Amino acid sequence: MSKVRLFPFDTVQPTEILSDYSEWVYFTLVLVFFISVAGITLRRHFSKPYVKPLIVSVGLMLTVGIFKTKRWLVSIFEGWGILGSVLLVIMAATIPYGLCRGFGMRAGRAFYLTYILFYILSWVKLPDIYHALANQNLGLVNLALLILFFVAIFKIIKFGKSAPFSTSDMATSASPFEHEINREADIRGKEEKLMKKGALKTTKSEIKTIDDISEALAEIRSIVEQHRNNIPREERERIALMLKEISKKEDTFVQGLHNLQKTFQRLGKVDEQQLMDLKERLSKVSGKEKEIVGAEMAREEEKLKIERATVELEQRLKQDVSSFNKSVGVAVDYIKAGAYPYDAKPYLGQADLILRNIFKVLKEIKAFEKKLLRLTKAEKKLLKEEQKAT
Repeated sequence: MSKVRLFPFDTVQPTEILSDYSEWVYFTLVLVFFISVAGITLRRHFSKPYVKPLIVSVGLMLTVGIFKTKRWLVSIFEGWGILGSVLLVIMAATIPYGLCRGFGMRAGRAFYLTYILFYILSWVKLPDIYHALANQNLGLVNLALLILFFVAIFKIIKFGKSAPFSTSDMATSASPFEHEINREADIRGKEEKLMKKGALKTTKSEIKTIDDISEALAEIRSIVEQHRNNIPREERERIALMLKEISKKEDTFVQGLHNLQKTFQRLGKVDEQQLMDLKERLSKVSGKEKEIVGAEMAREEEKLKIERATVELEQRLKQDVSSFNKSVGVAVDYIKAGAYPYDAKPYLGQADLILRNIFKVLKEIKAFEKKLLRLTKAEKKLLKEEQKAT
């Protein structure tokens, strides 16, 4: 009887289908992979209507390109041996991970779910891998993978509590702001990284540059004060070399200042948009969520004030650099061509005062940057609280 009931399926031969349509199966898998990768990359804009077609378009373009160079790709992976296999596994794991993230699942849960899936599949289809590890005295690796498997299960249950695989993590969950909160958390992470590796690092370098210029200028002043109107030729040559070095340092400083301005202008635009989004969300929430969003808005407004103040300080620095050049230029004229190089002393003193002012402004900017970093970290904590409250 069972044979009679299964008779319609006897004509279906998966092996023949895969053999006849292997190219299309390969194309479909690669297409799904690249769409998943594009979804991960563009998930911060996923709610906007034009991004879904963009994700599909990017996936299609990359798939067609890979499909045309399939032979090269296969030869590369075969030539890389174990490394190629590991890369293939990572690429394959990106597919379910990207689909989970595309549907709004949190990054941690998507990772654990993907790991559970691949761990089970590897034991079912490729158990020889684990036996080979054991035979090579790498049993601890097997143990670590097994522990991670149970940890992943625990994390999934912990995230979901009574409904581990419920749709509460999806975009269709009770909170319509889940995706927006995740997107803002990603932006805060990027801002924090930009402040640490961008602004703070550049400002520190700018302070060091001003210190070097100040030391060189102090040495020039010392020569002028010591020899007055009878500066020897050797000392004049030393002054000329130090002036060239000051000029190089100044070029470095101006470039760094330009980079700082671009950084804070970029941060300002992002935070302005975030403030608008928070105002819109504030009107749609209530209770504890409203209180948390209000606290986020307060910090966002404070960040905008600091960013605008920093841009103004950077504009002042440009003016100070221009004044410094004028003072040094007059002093150089007296030293080079004048019969009384000692007359350059007041202009060198004026240039030194300008450098002191630049140093003071840079310290203010550094303090602002540290405050911005603290505010960004505080916003990340508030976003986590908002996620729990939703």
